[in-house]
Amino acid sequence: MPLLDIHNLTVQVRNTPIIQNLNLQMEDGEIVCLVGESGSGKSVTGLSIARLLPEPPLKYVQGEIRIQGQDVLSLSRKNLRTVRGSLVNYIFQEPGAALNPVFTIGSQIKESLAQKSPSLANQSEVVKRLKSVGIAEAESRAKQYPHEFSGGMLQRVMIAMALATQPRLLVADEPTTALDVTLQAQILELLSDLRRKRNLAILMITHNLGIVEEFADRVAVMYAGQIVESGPT
Repeated sequence: MPLLDIHNLTVQVRNTPIIQNLNLQMEDGEIVCLVGESGSGKSVTGLSIARLLPEPPLKYVQGEIRIQGQDVLSLSRKNLRTVRGSLVNYIFQEPGAALNPVFTIGSQIKESLAQKSPSLANQSEVVKRLKSVGIAEAESRAKQYPHEFSGGMLQRVMIAMALATQPRLLVADEPTTALDVTLQAQILELLSDLRRKRNLAILMITHNLGIVEEFADRVAVMYAGQIVESGPT
């Protein structure tokens, strides 16, 4: 059984399809890069996996999204909590916009840890998570606010938060776009290392074919809401 199995998925907005008959499978520990021009439906595909698209105006018209055999589209809002965070989690393109500027880094990581288990939401666990993504002086850094971090460090914080719930699948939506080449390489090396250690599957959405060449096991190409080609990198 594949970890992720999207079958014949169609998503519409105001009766206009933005994803059409989409099929995508992923196995444990696999890295798949989803590429395509802007507006082709890459981010919508990523968000649909945990049903993060706003309903309405968007509507899932047909198809299945199965994670470890569970059909996400058939789950109630309450039961979606068994999927979000626990099985699939996200990191986004602009970490500064994803973090709350008025709360410390440590308090925001604690919130993620509490989703897994309230007993994990403590300072020692926060420090452990920050160290695991290569942030030095983690004890003092946990007390700081997002504006006190560089872009690369903020992306590391986002990775720490996403992995706090120990998901099986990480959806990374252009996580290196706002970073310079050196920081891009560091983030990709970190993600590759986490894949090896945790058997973590990663769906990477990107425009950067250099990243695809170095990072992906398999590539899926999107155009006009459909995957038109897929295969080994």
